[in-house]
Amino acid sequence: MRTRNTKPAKACRRTINLAAKSSTIILAAIGVMLGIALLKPSSVARAAGPSVMQFSAATYNVNEDMTFRTVTVLRTGDVSGPATMDYATSAGTASQRTDFTHASGTLRFGAGESSKSIDILISEDIKLEGQETLAITLSNGTGQALLGSPSTASIVIADDPIEAGQNPINFTDIFVGQHYHDFLARHSDNPGQLFWEDQIAACGTNAACIDDRRTSVSAAFFLSIEFQQTGYFVIRIHKAAFGSAASVPRYLRFLRDQRRITDGVIVGNTGWDTLLAANRQAYLEEFVTSVEFISSFPEGAAAGIYVDRLFANAGVTPTATERQSAINAYGSGNTPGRAAALRSVVESDSVYDEQYNPAFVLMQYFGYLRRDADEPPDNNFGGYDFWLNKMNQFSVQGENVRDDRVAFARVKRAEMVRSFLISTEYRQRFGQ
Repeated sequence: MRTRNTKPAKACRRTINLAAKSSTIILAAIGVMLGIALLKPSSVARAAGPSVMQFSAATYNVNEDMTFRTVTVLRTGDVSGPATMDYATSAGTASQRTDFTHASGTLRFGAGESSKSIDILISEDIKLEGQETLAITLSNGTGQALLGSPSTASIVIADDPIEAGQNPINFTDIFVGQHYHDFLARHSDNPGQLFWEDQIAACGTNAACIDDRRTSVSAAFFLSIEFQQTGYFVIRIHKAAFGSAASVPRYLRFLRDQRRITDGVIVGNTGWDTLLAANRQAYLEEFVTSVEFISSFPEGAAAGIYVDRLFANAGVTPTATERQSAINAYGSGNTPGRAAALRSVVESDSVYDEQYNPAFVLMQYFGYLRRDADEPPDNNFGGYDFWLNKMNQFSVQGENVRDDRVAFARVKRAEMVRSFLISTEYRQRFGQ
């Protein structure tokens, strides 16, 4: 196992007056965004003939570390038309809480495309486990896509030859990298990784400063533009569609939907906003045409009925302006109109503010604990309710949580992030 230093030597280290600037630096960094290549959405038409999809190998090997393994899906036969294929990982001896990040979604092949890649995120721990495996499976082809062989592949994680020392999450590089996996559903890019490491490493050996900075950096991932426009957007969509219960959305569904929107998005990269808009629009149109959504919102409903129910599900009474904007977006009620109205509802200030605390608490379970809030060891929503009540107690009526400083101050007052970071359940994901 490689030896890590909590103060890694980096060429671009910043010298910072921590006592005066800690919160300011973290808040200034909240908008930072990071990424990979876009899988462009496309409507699926029938190809001229069948195409066959399969993994490029039956087994993919990777060494345990804060890393990822790229899995490739090949498409042969007639590739002249578009086609899609679903994929999903499943745990074997490797656990999605401790060894890898669950991944599921849909591969979208455009006309002429013959391969797609999926990055499977791998975590570091200090547990002596030996070789571990997980599976990834293809299913549900469209556009005359047929399953080839292998349609299921194994990912084999080779354990570190020596497991000794501190809990890996104590190390700054592992801590930052794991947050990319847990909150942004992707591996870190080098500039972003180094930037966040620097915020903690600037503390030197000051333990109190390190503890405070780790908490602030952790909170910044939820408050970042990237998460707010992807993960939090997904949560608001589900709340408006299916109600504000603590069980909405469920963990695995959230991960799938978040990955749909995050494909290729790195704030600050050329064209990131165009990529994000395209991903979100495609996701919205797929969402409102899903069987689940149509069963709750049948097509052909009057605009006012459709919009009012969305706001009611989200737990708010909209302003007259918000309601009218959503009705105007609905238009004739076709798929783009239903998607536009749904987006108008969830982007309203009323819904954004109302769902902020529930979403923040939900992400403590999804992000840090990698599970639904009512799964063991809780077995109910008692813990979720406790933290939501605490967040509500530390909220000031009329606060605008779109303002990073306001949102950050609320999170700091509630002291929730640090509680999860030092919790036994979180730390046992990586060691003792």
